[in-house]
Amino acid sequence: MSIILTEKEIRREEDRQAKSIHGGLRGYFVAKLAILMSRLWLPTKGLRLLLYRILSNKYPPGINQAEAELPLHKYSSLNALFTRGIKPEYRPISAGKSEFISPCDGTVQDVGRIEEGQIITLKDIRYLPESLLPSVKIKTFEGWNYIIIFLSPLDCHRVFSPQDGHLEEVIHVPGARLLVHPPFQRPEFPVYTLNERMIFMFSTGINPCILVMVAGSGVGNITLPMLPKFKPQGRLIASQTLSPPISIKRGEWLATFELGSTVILLVPPHEKRKSIVSPNEKVKYGQAIFS
Repeated sequence: MSIILTEKEIRREEDRQAKSIHGGLRGYFVAKLAILMSRLWLPTKGLRLLLYRILSNKYPPGINQAEAELPLHKYSSLNALFTRGIKPEYRPISAGKSEFISPCDGTVQDVGRIEEGQIITLKDIRYLPESLLPSVKIKTFEGWNYIIIFLSPLDCHRVFSPQDGHLEEVIHVPGARLLVHPPFQRPEFPVYTLNERMIFMFSTGINPCILVMVAGSGVGNITLPMLPKFKPQGRLIASQTLSPPISIKRGEWLATFELGSTVILLVPPHEKRKSIVSPNEKVKYGQAIFS
């Protein structure tokens, strides 16, 4: 069932959620200021380490310094820290070629199968694939497997290819910036179909698959290192069909969230396919999630 909301209603809900998660109006404005300042150059090692320590203390167990490609004081802004790379030895790519791997670090929010034409989350929020994936030309999504992964502020914000194959098309859907944090999701505001998102269409040697990056509150940008010229703006859906398609390997860097959000991976049905992760499980990019 489709929910029709006005832009004013969505904007009001964005403000309500932001004030709620930040403990009121004062915290809301502090958070807004922090987002605006996230790209500012931090001039000294001491200032950088102080801010990064505050961030770690707010989100235990904190940033894993050993995994980061650079020492923390080398990241010259909060945005640089959020979008940091991870040393390859800490993210081995699963050797099973028939497996779909996690496209990102994060926590599994939902995993399941599309039944009766709906994605049903653990909070009983129901999504029609056609609303989540406008402009995607697939006859039916019935029986497709899906996994929804939430990225916290401390997770690596890069997103990676879930399989060997080819990137065929990229679609940008403009939208809102409602909170994607699980406790704040409400059926009246189906965040995955209201928020801005980037959709990636893959062909693989096993099956096609679809990856969706859903922007959340505070996400200022989604960058595409493979397609630096694809920078859609405005309120219309924009797409780019790649001719020829871009060859891509499992675990290859695909895109980046600037601040955290959510990734949804959808793969077609197969008689032997099953999920090998569960809701609330912490996952890392490169590990197998569908066998």
